[in-house]
Amino acid sequence: MSPLISLSSLYRVIRRRAFFICVVALCGSILSVLYALNRPATYEASAVIQIEAPQVAAALPGSTAIATSNNRNRLKLIEQKLMSRDSVAAVVDKFDLFSRESSLTEGEKVAALRESVEIVELIDPTQAWRPDVQPSGLVITVRLDNAVQTAEVANELLAQVLVEGKKRSESQTTQTLAFFETEEDRISAAIEALEIEFARYKEQNAPSLPSAIADQREQLARLRTNQLELENQLIQIETSSERLRADERARQADILRQQVALVNERLAVVEMALAKAPEVERVFSLMSRQLEQLQAEYQTVTTRRTEAAMARQLESQDQFERFEVLETALVPDYAVSSGKRKIAMAGGVASLLAALGMAFLLELMSPVLRTSRHVENELDIRPVVIIPQLKKPRRSSWFWRATPATLATGAAPLTFKARILDFLSTI
Repeated sequence: MSPLISLSSLYRVIRRRAFFICVVALCGSILSVLYALNRPATYEASAVIQIEAPQVAAALPGSTAIATSNNRNRLKLIEQKLMSRDSVAAVVDKFDLFSRESSLTEGEKVAALRESVEIVELIDPTQAWRPDVQPSGLVITVRLDNAVQTAEVANELLAQVLVEGKKRSESQTTQTLAFFETEEDRISAAIEALEIEFARYKEQNAPSLPSAIADQREQLARLRTNQLELENQLIQIETSSERLRADERARQADILRQQVALVNERLAVVEMALAKAPEVERVFSLMSRQLEQLQAEYQTVTTRRTEAAMARQLESQDQFERFEVLETALVPDYAVSSGKRKIAMAGGVASLLAALGMAFLLELMSPVLRTSRHVENELDIRPVVIIPQLKKPRRSSWFWRATPATLATGAAPLTFKARILDFLSTI
């Protein structure tokens, strides 16, 4: 049939389906009450951990990244370790959790305990907007159907957080110190090897070093002056034939030629050294920069190693940042979140809504045309005559009084059957 378009039509549908709606709503309400009564109570227990700042903050010079490591990151890592499958399964086995639910698998028990545990960081609300805000504590909340097990599981997780926090803090400081010690040894060995190579290079290229270029240029100028003087003397000896004897002139000329040859050899050496000077200077500068970088890196690593050693010393003396138990979990006396009344009320309301929906669905699926508007909408024909429904007068009771004559003639059973059929036809 066509959709209902008026409140009067809705009202008539509710009247016609009243019995069906009441039955469905009553059954749903009864089931909701039974479910709420059979639902186990839930107990809650909480344990609180306080994160204390380092007591010797002045002993941490320079960078405080080692001493005040990222607490939020460390807490996330600890939470992930606690909620890992192996850790949760160990807690389930230790306290024999969910033993009454024999149908649950190991994975389902792990998932159920994960849903029952909540870990919340304590952060100052006025500082929550800061990206580098550090939590001041940790709250571990456990919700289970057994009060004793609830407190035991909360305290077990509390102990695991303390152990894991101590282990991670010690491991971090130890690994940091070992890393910087290894880096210090590596850089020291690199510096020593580079210094040896640098010394050999300077020894092999001493004449071409930047510090010797000025002396080489002065020596080159002197050698060229000497070369010119020797050549002039040689020319004078060769041209002064009337002053010297031939053998004496030849001897002096040989001596001058030998001196000129020596000067030429020395000039070649100096010129070669000056020609190699640019390349030698480039390599010399490169090795100098490498040595300076290694020395600066060595200085930085030495400083960080000193800080790491200080942090390790503080950790060994419990002066480092640490977790302290602020509140242990107590066995709860009362259930906190059973919600039986809310479940029953919500079930009743849902049952009533479902009954109304089913009634309207049955009405929409019914092919009966009950009003003139329905006929006009479906057949596009306006009814000419409308025969009203004549209602019988209300009886004083369900089982009306039958006259003695009717009872005597056996008409009472037929009348009762007709009444029943008439009532069912109105539903």
